[in-house]
Amino acid sequence: MGGPDQSKAVKYIQQLDQAQCDGDWEAVPNLVRKFSKHAPARACLTLAANATHAVQQAIKHQPSTGTNPEISSLVQYVPPLIGAIDAEHNHPEDVFQARVALGWVHWALGEPELAALRLPKNIEGDFSLLDGTSKQASGWTRTCALKAIYIKGVALERSRSLGDAIEVFESGMPIVSATASELKKALELRKWTELLLTKFCLITSQSIKSNASPRMEAETLVAFRAWADFWERLASSSTAAVGGYATEADVPRRLIWKEYYATLSFIVQSDLPYPSTALGATTNNHGMRIIQRGELARVEARYESLLLKEAHFPKAEQSSEEIEELVEFVLGNWAVLCGSCWDEHDLGSGGRVGISRSVLEILYRAATKTFHSTQILRGLFTVHLALADFELAFKAFDTYFQIVNKGKQRVQKTGEPEHSLDSNEDVLVTASKCIRALCQFGGLAGAEKAKKLAHFFESWLEQHDPSHSQEELTNGDSSGVTIGNKKLLGNGTTAETSTVSPHVYAHAWRAIGISNAQWARLTPDAKSRPEYQTKAITNLRTALKPQYECTDDVDTLFALALVLSERRQIGEAIQIVGVALAPQRNADKAPNPAKFALERSLIRLWHLLALLLSAKEQFTEAFHACEGAFKQFGDLKALFGEREEDYQSEHLNGMQEKHSSAIDDMDDYEKEAIIEVKMSQLLLIEIQDGPDVAVNGTEELLSLYSRLFGQTQIPFASPRKSQQISPATGTSTLRSVKGSIFGRSKRSNRDAPGATTFASSTTENVSTASRPPTSQTTATAAPKIQLTGESGASAKLTRRSQHPSTKTNKGDKLAHKLSHASIRNQNVATSKATSNPASDGEISPTKIVDSTSQQAQEASRPNGQGTKPLKSYSLLPFSSPATRLPPSKSRRHHIGILVRVWLLISGFYRRAEQYEDAKVSIEAASELVQGLEEDILRDASGQLLVDAREWGVGKSVEELWADVCTERGQVSLAESWPFVALSHFESALTHFPDHPAAIVGLSNILLDISSETLVYPPSIPTIATPPSASASATSTSHKPSTHTSTTSTPLGLPPPPSQGPAPPTTKLSLFDRLAARDRAHGLLDRLTKLGGGWNDSEAWFGLARAYEDARMEGKAKEALWWCVQLEEARAVRGWEAVGGGGA
Repeated sequence: MGGPDQSKAVKYIQQLDQAQCDGDWEAVPNLVRKFSKHAPARACLTLAANATHAVQQAIKHQPSTGTNPEISSLVQYVPPLIGAIDAEHNHPEDVFQARVALGWVHWALGEPELAALRLPKNIEGDFSLLDGTSKQASGWTRTCALKAIYIKGVALERSRSLGDAIEVFESGMPIVSATASELKKALELRKWTELLLTKFCLITSQSIKSNASPRMEAETLVAFRAWADFWERLASSSTAAVGGYATEADVPRRLIWKEYYATLSFIVQSDLPYPSTALGATTNNHGMRIIQRGELARVEARYESLLLKEAHFPKAEQSSEEIEELVEFVLGNWAVLCGSCWDEHDLGSGGRVGISRSVLEILYRAATKTFHSTQILRGLFTVHLALADFELAFKAFDTYFQIVNKGKQRVQKTGEPEHSLDSNEDVLVTASKCIRALCQFGGLAGAEKAKKLAHFFESWLEQHDPSHSQEELTNGDSSGVTIGNKKLLGNGTTAETSTVSPHVYAHAWRAIGISNAQWARLTPDAKSRPEYQTKAITNLRTALKPQYECTDDVDTLFALALVLSERRQIGEAIQIVGVALAPQRNADKAPNPAKFALERSLIRLWHLLALLLSAKEQFTEAFHACEGAFKQFGDLKALFGEREEDYQSEHLNGMQEKHSSAIDDMDDYEKEAIIEVKMSQLLLIEIQDGPDVAVNGTEELLSLYSRLFGQTQIPFASPRKSQQISPATGTSTLRSVKGSIFGRSKRSNRDAPGATTFASSTTENVSTASRPPTSQTTATAAPKIQLTGESGASAKLTRRSQHPSTKTNKGDKLAHKLSHASIRNQNVATSKATSNPASDGEISPTKIVDSTSQQAQEASRPNGQGTKPLKSYSLLPFSSPATRLPPSKSRRHHIGILVRVWLLISGFYRRAEQYEDAKVSIEAASELVQGLEEDILRDASGQLLVDAREWGVGKSVEELWADVCTERGQVSLAESWPFVALSHFESALTHFPDHPAAIVGLSNILLDISSETLVYPPSIPTIATPPSASASATSTSHKPSTHTSTTSTPLGLPPPPSQGPAPPTTKLSLFDRLAARDRAHGLLDRLTKLGGGWNDSEAWFGLARAYEDARMEGKAKEALWWCVQLEEARAVRGWEAVGGGGA
């Protein structure tokens, strides 16, 4: 036998190192024997290998119960190892491995503190001396370094030194990074790396929950990112995820992904700085938010896949707690990401819609692992509602409500709580959302369903709300509150002791009040309307009680002021609005820290204030209130944007970071509220300065629409030949402005050589009376509309026609000349109408505007980055993302708004006696409705109907056609063609039988016929026939004076004297005249009982005429008295203009 061989010693050392790295412990004893033979001086390394092998074998044979003698025998290695370590001075790697082996022996013996003492004090420092730039440590030395860090870190954690343990684990991250490339081929290295990262993630995750500091966040993400990188390197694909337990690990790998996802969710929901690097550098700019969203999505996918793979469907008596925890995380993140705190461009591809759809997929997959989870159903309702999937949303709520009812009934019978059921607080929050959504989007059907739901919860609250007097009980009995055969929770039961916060009670009472108010507006039962209005006021005042801590809630105050307005309690309503607009409010009280969240919520209140002041004939103050809706944002650049690109479309231009305007964060309904304010503002201008001046502001209205909604494309609507306009050379008709708003047909764009931008004109003089400047007047970059004439030539536009209408051929249109679509500055002139000054004690809109605008910058800032830990990762109940219509619905909604705009413009032209321009505006609206109808008829799903309102969109196509026909009738009346108007009103009623304006117009003509104020022309027409609705007006000398409309003539006064000879007429029989009167009476009587006409003073005035003609003086007096009351409280527009069903 030969002596020691150095070459063999080196070979065996390498083989020993490889065997230990591979976990081939069966080969270790033989290799140690061979190595010790050829390298007897390396006793330290020999002892370390033997001790490590012994520990490994002892752990392998560890029984599940009792003691293991092999473990106890490990103590024999301690003295030799200590001696060998002290004796070795030439091989530092041997010493390092021996010290780790000694520490592991103590660890196996159950002596963690002693194990930590035996290990190197500075593991990372000692290792760096062995593994540097000039030399490289062996594979097993690297593994020993990770093992030492793990043992020392866990030992410190067990001794409750979490801070020191985190520092130890963090010191091992460079070693983890250095050894990452060897993970696939080194089993022991992979094992100890995973154990180290597992413990590091758990410890630091525990730390951040107890002490949320930026340093902790950075350290936690360092650990989790190292964990994710570890599996990225091992996985065969980026989407693969390995579950189960790691060797010698006491938690499943899924738990680490859960903690990773929980930590990211904690940062998102707490609005904490996002650590972008291992050093913890933080920023919240656009690029970082995209990275943050991407990391959250990746971890979410990993955790969900593992959870669904490893979770089992529960038995009837079991719950799926971890599945529901995932749902809670997902919904909480969704509420923040899709709320107003994050911009659309921060969310990456798909935006809010993409995130919401992915959340729905997660919820439906989670439902396959749960049994009737009320939490998942609640989430489905909330997310579907945000996506405007109304049918699916309310189906989810119906199922949710049914399961909750049955579950609460079981709780009442058995007395045993069911943890899977939602708490009373969750039920009230969800029901409140549902009631408000039904009122806002559902029309009459939604209001009826909301009324039933509200009645049920009102009865429940009267019994269980501790702040509500038991004397006010009006429903239910001793056996419990019931709705049909359903029961939520019995009277006086204490089976469920979950507390309900005062804010939740307030929101529930508010929802109930909104429901009663909406039903009062729409109910066909006229006798019950006052009762529901009174109940609504009572409910809303209950929600404002001090004990609920919501005395200044904007939505509640708005709903209450609106109901008071409808009850003609104008002074009290103004006081309520004043409370809501009080300057002491600040952004800190707002539930949503988004940009301008408070100001956006106040737009409807400013509008309501303007209407209330107009009802008191304080038109100047009303105008300032409209201005207040815009000035509250401070600098108008904050509202509309400061760069020219901001006026091109509603989405952000490009991906570069910039200061987006407030309207870019608004949903369709908030934008609609802005344009409604502008429409009311123009009507106030008309009252003060006349329709001629109001006409000059219509282009500003169109520009505002363009800025809010962009171009409304109607590719399916091709103009009919009868609607074609051939403008004069060098001019552009109002149709050109329309084309710039909602796009042109391919034919009109095909040969257009260029476009002309509206430019300011300084030479025109359109009216001696100037109008007050609006809030958009001061914008530095005003909205611009690009124009091209119908003939393809550049269009020169002036304000309005300077010449009276002349006789033209059929199909010709008077060229409507406008100057620029930019908003210009004009001085406030003396109003033609006298405005009463604000009386003592009433609200001053100007003062509120000034005080509000001073706080605009503070109110628009997000809340400070909170460091308070979340109590739970739950979905905040009152901060759910707003409902955003999908593109198809949104386009139909935009078209409906634009139709209203064009018809309003037509009214201005009509009252300014510019009838041809009014007809052009009507044709613009008609083309929009025609295209919308064709779009609906082409719908393949068959769910859209032209005669039914689409939820969340607004009026049906038939209602829009009725609006168009009614405006045509009004123009014909203004042109003194009552029988042409009659045909238009009849046409309107064929589209929508309950159209208020059409019924009033038609009924007035019928009453004029009945009283023989109007006489039918001869049945055989003369050569000169009256013009049709689309034809131009003839000269005044050809108009018979007997055709003068008497709809505005005071009751009882004779008609004006005739001017010139009257044409031949046909006298109707008494039977026909009585039939006309009876028909008018029937139409008006029905209208005044319906939601659309119960507060229409013109309808009541017409009904009084019908009663008077029928010699029913008593009823005529009652109708006239009611008409007077309505007129005294009549605003410049109907109260429905503030929108939203009061929700």
